[in-house]
Amino acid sequence: MLQAYAVFDFVWNYALPVIIFAYCYARIFYVIRRHNKVVSGQVVGNEGVAMATMPRGQHAQQVDQQATEEAATGDKLSRTEVNVLQTMIAIILCFVLCWSPASIANIIQSLMVCLLLNIREKIIVFYIYFNVIVKISNELFTIAQRING
Repeated sequence: MLQAYAVFDFVWNYALPVIIFAYCYARIFYVIRRHNKVVSGQVVGNEGVAMATMPRGQHAQQVDQQATEEAATGDKLSRTEVNVLQTMIAIILCFVLCWSPASIANIIQSLMVCLLLNIREKIIVFYIYFNVIVKISNELFTIAQRING
């Protein structure tokens, strides 16, 4: 029973949020990329007026088709898209770094694969891991500031 709960807890509190983050952020990035192409004038129909008067479904389909064709040609990302992409990656990476040890430890502990650490060792491991996360986070934000600044 404890093992089933541990697996459910891992999926519900770790794997599912990571999947949802990745899907939502990929969708946001796709919409921003498509919007930037439309605004920059890269996605234009044969007649500008005809595209403006098209029903929404046809317009969206044409924009998607042209955006896909242009993506295949290797268009570069705009500065806004790079910033959004970096933020998305940083958020997902921080979530994974912060929650991986606890999630993995709960799975291992519930499956009785390894010996349990005593409380003193757990505290030491926590502080070491916490310091590593703070250092990595500081480096990520420093790099992001250099790129954006």
